[in-house]
Amino acid sequence: MLGARIAALRREQGLSQAELARRLRISPSTVGMYEQGRREPSVELLVAMAGEFRVSTDFLLTGKPGPGEASSVLELLNTRLDKAQDQLRRRGSPLSRQELAVLLAAMLIEP
Repeated sequence: MLGARIAALRREQGLSQAELARRLRISPSTVGMYEQGRREPSVELLVAMAGEFRVSTDFLLTGKPGPGEASSVLELLNTRLDKAQDQLRRRGSPLSRQELAVLLAAMLIEP
């Protein structure tokens, strides 16, 4: 779902709804409505979001890489895996890289 991907990407980048809204020049409540699926962003705003999150519009809309984007998606996933591994290590319960990959894949796949 688009809203869930927007929320996940925003959180991964450590942004509040207010900060993302400021960067996109929209209201924080609008970001909230997008994340809840109560509104959908315009094409222009989707492009701006994709740029802000450093993903393609294909990825934002479908959760799948666009043509020629597979390597950048792999880089993104590796970055997310490393970040999650670091967070879990600090908490004292690290997962294997394979367990993290399964967890992230499950998070990125649409129901």
